[in-house]
Amino acid sequence: MTLQVGDAHPALSAPAVAGITRLSAADTVRARLELAIELGLMKGGERLPAEPDIAEALDVSVATVRRALQSMADEGLLVRRRGRAGGTFVARSGVRVTPGTDHASAAFRADAAEVRRLIDLRALAEDALSAAAAHAATDEELDALTAIVAEAAATTDWAGFRSADQRFHESVAAASGLDWAVHTYCDVLHGLYRYFIPYPIDYLHQSNREHAQLVEALRRRDSRAAAEIARNHVLSLHQTMYVGLPQPGNGSD
Repeated sequence: MTLQVGDAHPALSAPAVAGITRLSAADTVRARLELAIELGLMKGGERLPAEPDIAEALDVSVATVRRALQSMADEGLLVRRRGRAGGTFVARSGVRVTPGTDHASAAFRADAAEVRRLIDLRALAEDALSAAAAHAATDEELDALTAIVAEAAATTDWAGFRSADQRFHESVAAASGLDWAVHTYCDVLHGLYRYFIPYPIDYLHQSNREHAQLVEALRRRDSRAAAEIARNHVLSLHQTMYVGLPQPGNGSD
């Protein structure tokens, strides 16, 4: 099976994700950026990627991104500058947004149990798919994975990395040859991507080094190593996604 990585897969629509599904597209952009700023993942003075790149990474329109960024600038969370050295910048890191259950970021925090469920489902699926890919992947598919790893290593911001990361994991799934499982896996993958927030590029590049290790295991046709690398790569999200990081205001910051 050849998976067209540009194809859309339906996001998980179970009642458990009602917290974020009730948000507008602009509010989901705000929530993701606000969480990253609160948690110190985006630092004061950091320049945001270009609006089209953010839109592609977060699967929304450029107009939606523009509305979200402007509303955050109006509240002092971001600074927008014109000119050749202009752009949109984080005003300061560690800013805590106005508390309240109606705030956009509260919906993301409220879905912590669903995020953890999706992580576990994805870990199970990637374990099996990676083991199968170690036997079924063609040399052409392995070369394509190597190229995606190189592309991700060259990215300079979270938006560019996010796009390469999705193509990598979809391509590993496709290389498994388990046609019946790929779309189910992609439902889980895309369900989890809905909770993606910006991370420092150094951390993302470290994650990409694990991608490289997985490709090496696939080339060796080592199904046990491939499964273990893939499983641990995903299970680490319990600690590294926003649900596993120390939360501001709970005594751990």
